[in-house]
Amino acid sequence: MTQTTSNLQTINNRLQQRRAALALMRAGVKSRRETGESGIACCHWLSDQVDDFIRGIVTQQTESFGVTPEGYAVVAVGGNGRQRPAPFSDVDLLLIMDARKQDAVKPCLAAIVRDCWDAGVQLGSSIRVPSDVVRFAGEDVQFATSLIETRLLAGNDKLLETTLQQVRSKVFSHNSERLILSLVASRKEEWTARGNSVNQLEPDIKRSPGGLRDLHLLRWVAFIRHGDPNPEALRKSGEINDEELSELHTSDEYLTALRLDVHGLTNLKQDVLTRELQLQLAANRSVQPTDLSKPVEVFMTEYFGHTSRVAAVARRVAEVPRKPSLLMRLKNRLMPQKSAQGFLIFDGMLQVPEQDLPRLQDPLEILNVFVAMAESRCKLSPELRQEIGRLSTGLPEEPSHEVTNRFRDVLRFADGLPDTLRAMYETGILEWLIPPFSGVRNLLQFNQYHSFTVDEHTLKAMDEMTSFAHDESPVGSAYMGVRHRATLHLAMLMHDVGKGRGGDHSIVGEALAEDVAVRLQMAANKKSMLMFLVRYHLIMPDLAFRRDITDATVLVDFARLVGAPELLRMLYVLTVADIRAVGPDVWSDWKGELLADLYNRAIQILSGRPYNHLERERLQMVRTAVRGSIVPVGSKSDPESWGKWADEQLDALPPFYLMTEQPDRIARDLDMIQQLSDAEVKIEGEFDPETETVSYRVFAPGRFGHGSFHCIAGILSGLRMNIHAAQVCTTSNGVLIAYFRVTDNDFTGRVPQSRIEDVAVAIGDVLTAKKSIESVFRRSGLYRFNRKNPVIVRQEPKVGIDNDCSERFTVVDVFATDTQGLLYTLAHTLFNHGLTVHLARIATNIDQVVDVFYVMDEHQRKLEDPERIEKLKSSLFEEIKLISGS
Repeated sequence: MTQTTSNLQTINNRLQQRRAALALMRAGVKSRRETGESGIACCHWLSDQVDDFIRGIVTQQTESFGVTPEGYAVVAVGGNGRQRPAPFSDVDLLLIMDARKQDAVKPCLAAIVRDCWDAGVQLGSSIRVPSDVVRFAGEDVQFATSLIETRLLAGNDKLLETTLQQVRSKVFSHNSERLILSLVASRKEEWTARGNSVNQLEPDIKRSPGGLRDLHLLRWVAFIRHGDPNPEALRKSGEINDEELSELHTSDEYLTALRLDVHGLTNLKQDVLTRELQLQLAANRSVQPTDLSKPVEVFMTEYFGHTSRVAAVARRVAEVPRKPSLLMRLKNRLMPQKSAQGFLIFDGMLQVPEQDLPRLQDPLEILNVFVAMAESRCKLSPELRQEIGRLSTGLPEEPSHEVTNRFRDVLRFADGLPDTLRAMYETGILEWLIPPFSGVRNLLQFNQYHSFTVDEHTLKAMDEMTSFAHDESPVGSAYMGVRHRATLHLAMLMHDVGKGRGGDHSIVGEALAEDVAVRLQMAANKKSMLMFLVRYHLIMPDLAFRRDITDATVLVDFARLVGAPELLRMLYVLTVADIRAVGPDVWSDWKGELLADLYNRAIQILSGRPYNHLERERLQMVRTAVRGSIVPVGSKSDPESWGKWADEQLDALPPFYLMTEQPDRIARDLDMIQQLSDAEVKIEGEFDPETETVSYRVFAPGRFGHGSFHCIAGILSGLRMNIHAAQVCTTSNGVLIAYFRVTDNDFTGRVPQSRIEDVAVAIGDVLTAKKSIESVFRRSGLYRFNRKNPVIVRQEPKVGIDNDCSERFTVVDVFATDTQGLLYTLAHTLFNHGLTVHLARIATNIDQVVDVFYVMDEHQRKLEDPERIEKLKSSLFEEIKLISGS
């Protein structure tokens, strides 16, 4: 064996040994956690192992290069410096070179870095001379904070100490509050990038608000202000109290242990608690369910309890009042800015001088603070927030009449209200006034529809609602027209307080709303409004997304239930705000149009215009558009024949189609139909760049029309599309008009016209019997196997059959987990039972769907035979379970 081959073998053996040692370290952490060792103790053990690992590489390379310890310092910084590494996290190192020896030392240090990477260590490192360390610390706040807690692993301790002394004197000793402002700004970027909410349902253990990074922020602030990174320094200075210090220590252990467990489960540098990981962690920790909550919900509620406390302390302690200029100080002294309630406002911060703090012993004065905050749109000073939080625990059991009046004053604001309510919530005042709100604190809804806990969703919904004051849309007009705005805002706060208590949360919430109305001494009419809004806050989406709102029975019954324009305005505004605050991608223009349509129809009825007047008015617009834009062809060319044909078509088309489609769209459809021969099928496809969906319209003569709804649904599913909306209707001479709005999973962004044309050809081939649906499925190769979103919690399917909500049709409701091909399966089952689909409403909420079908039997009547209804139900259940694999 040659010398070169021998050297390569030695290097390879060393590399394999190091990788094996690293794997053993990671496995060691996992086994220690499994035996019950604390998270922080495991980190300290791992830190010692990593230190020895790094030292071994340093020793091998310095001996190889002949470098002596005087010329360098290998320093653990950041998380490694704090002895808090996680198994797959970066190992943070600073390699300092003596400037006089850098030519000899730098190649050696570079080799150390290379060996660490080759061994599988994710390294966060930099090689610098002391002057560069000081300069870069002054330029980069994150680098500066990494130097707050350091440990020498190898080399010259005097070189390290001299470097750190320069950093402290030139960076940390000057402009300390400005440095804290930079730190907070950096954290705010991370908060914003992760939803700016503690209670986002897939949080980052490290970087989300209230995570480990906020604990680090407190250590950095303590060091910058007091020269000691231990949070005990904050307690000694009075910035936090004994209870908060204890909570920080508890949360530190909890979050540290959790991060180790996530790394152990995934064998990755994984800090985001995905829903799949939440389920695994709850199971691994043997979290027990409660009567009302799943184990995963109990686990995440505990998690959010820790992070919400950490976030509240971190944000308060890190707040730095900006020092006013000399001119501003003179102005504040000579003409101090005061709120109408007599409180001082400095640089956007509401303050109460120390000598006036005894005023806050009176609960009415505390409410005056929040009125001033909402009115002035300012923030509470950290000291004032801490004082109110302390006083909130000793408030009387019942608020006085003056206090409840003042709370209603707060609720009448718009722009300043969301921040004010958050401050009231953080200080405990909101829960004192509305006790049921404590029941939704950190309450998790474990599904893929909601993105936030119930309390956070509610506060975000208030953000949405008050933003309507500057919105010129229909919902903005409705909001500005609400006279009882305080009652509407209170209903927004209470709309979900019934969750987590068992039973229908709307009904439970209605009873809680009555209790709160009594507690707040509300007038009888406002109490009734509040109870109604909480009880029926889901009715508008239920009707708009699942029912034919052109059906006179549905619309008139809804208008009768609401009873007054003011209550309808309030309900509409609450509904839109509620949906918009659920999470990203839940709201859409399509939903907005449906809700606005329902609101406009109902408001006209409540304003005294009969429903049939609306239909006549709309139909006249349609007739005018049709007569004015279609050129007659063939036998319909003379005016009399043309007018008769057009009227026959319009009279036969269902109200839903006529009332929801734009008149020019109806005209284009009829133009297509008059040119359609008995032997052809026409398909139009159009891509919408705003929603990134494709709309397909299918026109088929009567000979091809029967059963075509399930065929089209099957083709689209077989071609890997998610169907978001569908409807079908038939003209007087039996021509089918079908509409489907889909997302094409084969494309991101714009769907090419060639693809749209291929889909149209496939639909035409199947409807005209040139090809079978099965051939489309075989070609796609993915039918029944490809799902866009993983299913986290599979819900039991529900099937409802309703003969009361429509005069002409039986309505079939299906609630099920979204599965590729589900709509086709349901429609095909209905077809096999001799039913024709005249209207379908499709509502997909991430991984759950509600499919609604308006159907008639083969005699164009409702399905009323009880035995036949039962058989249909059973068939639908069996098919849903078959396709979902459950």
